[in-house]
Amino acid sequence: MSSQSNKKLRLGGPFFGRARDPQSLVDYHLRNGFSAAYHPRTQDPVLLEEVVQAYAEADIVIAETPAYGINILEPDEAVLEKNIQMICDRLARAEKVGSLCCVGHGGRIPSRTWGASFHNPENFGRAAVEGTVLAVQRILDTVKPARTKYALETESRYLPDSPDIYLELIKAVDRPGFGVHLDPTNITLSPRLFYFNGDFIRDCFAKLGPYIVSCHAKDTQMMRHAQVRFDETFSGNGNLDYDAYLSELVKLEGDVPLMIEHVNERQMRWARDFIYEKAKELGIAIRHSEMRE
Repeated sequence: MSSQSNKKLRLGGPFFGRARDPQSLVDYHLRNGFSAAYHPRTQDPVLLEEVVQAYAEADIVIAETPAYGINILEPDEAVLEKNIQMICDRLARAEKVGSLCCVGHGGRIPSRTWGASFHNPENFGRAAVEGTVLAVQRILDTVKPARTKYALETESRYLPDSPDIYLELIKAVDRPGFGVHLDPTNITLSPRLFYFNGDFIRDCFAKLGPYIVSCHAKDTQMMRHAQVRFDETFSGNGNLDYDAYLSELVKLEGDVPLMIEHVNERQMRWARDFIYEKAKELGIAIRHSEMRE
């Protein structure tokens, strides 16, 4: 099978070493055949600037800056103010280093009935949609990012849990600084979607493609239990249709990276090698592949 696109895929993954100097970080990414990186883990502003410069010279983009798990639907106003400020600070930091996106989560409404705060049917109601829109607008209007997009990662327990609801949020937020972070594993959580996830992935790209700024590389398994249960795993160890995923990804107009996530060091190598092998089958070139050891 061959790809119709001549675009090279940007692949990235987590850094497991202790070194934080620019050259060590660049060398690590290049010998893994990576051209995308997660936000550098340093608070030193001088070192951070040096890492950013070294990445730029090596054609390694900073794909995403984390703002995960910060509740933008917190009912306690004082806590909500702190949460919004925390996200604004993360987005401003992402903007400073030129990260493609700052990735947060949709809000969750606490529930005494359902136990853990993310188990609540109200998370999918109109109030949750409207509250999410207002929070995202406020974050973007405060920071006014020019280079970085603020994005919400697709999730199953709170918004956005489908391409349709994400598109609704994009239209309602109506800000150029709002983008899409796609993680199909997180929302491929029914037997129908699991069995036909290639069609689902193509639907996600058809609806959200122009807004996608970064993607996660994971996989999903449907466990053999009396009650349906899905477990996350590393790329190539599940049923996610990577033929569809990679093919749709390189069709995008933007230079969108694919970031290996939630793995240990050994799993990262397995996931990386699987993606390389799959890309080769599809005739998709990977940027910096010639550097890979």
